[in-house]
Amino acid sequence: MGRRRSASRRALRQHTSACALGLTLLCGGGMLPASGCAPQRVTISLMPPRVSTPAPSVLWHEPFDALNPGQWREVEVRRHTQYRVAELEGRRCLEASSRDGASILLSPVRFDPDTHEWLSWEWRVDRFVHGEALDRKQGSDAAARVYVYFDTRGLPWQKRSMDYVWSASLPVGTILDSAFSSESKILVAESGTQAAGQWRRVERNLEDDYARAFGGSIPDVVAIGVMNDTDNTGGEALAYFDNLQVSREPSAATTEPR
Repeated sequence: MGRRRSASRRALRQHTSACALGLTLLCGGGMLPASGCAPQRVTISLMPPRVSTPAPSVLWHEPFDALNPGQWREVEVRRHTQYRVAELEGRRCLEASSRDGASILLSPVRFDPDTHEWLSWEWRVDRFVHGEALDRKQGSDAAARVYVYFDTRGLPWQKRSMDYVWSASLPVGTILDSAFSSESKILVAESGTQAAGQWRRVERNLEDDYARAFGGSIPDVVAIGVMNDTDNTGGEALAYFDNLQVSREPSAATTEPR
């Protein structure tokens, strides 16, 4: 498990948290950089301060029964990814499809990963990116990504992030710098095309992943995003997301097809 910060530091941060904060995203910076991307500023309010005790087991859950515009904002990177709630084999979920484009769907969720350290979700890829090469700008596209953004120093678009990716080629456990910024780390959470068209479940310990990716103590999380992008390869991709959740304890995690 990741190293714990002192109770006094956590209490100080809780005391100084504002009731309504803003996260300003500037397309094209360290957060979601892409060549040829015009700066676009989007400001969204964050959740109220954490309740210290008792901490709920499940802090946040998104079943994607509907796409609430008050909770989710699309931020353009280059052209657009199409996001919509779809009915797929009897279940409602988020469909993400792109064709030579990229935008991220972002939700402001502020919490202390010392208390709620588990992030889980389900995803499915029906069409993978042709020519994916995550270590190069020209190939830095993926059919399915889940982003976690942290409250670190610097301008809003320079915040540290972890980018969980279903890679068509890189093995699970791979960690590498984004081709656009060393402040964004790519973590391969699912690999290969053998499970195309099948739902997979992922559960990650944020503290452990942050320690492996960046080292040191993990800061507060300020936002979670999902993404499907093909702007660098110029191709097409199709993926689905469901049941994003932040919790205090792990659930029965599995990555078996369902």
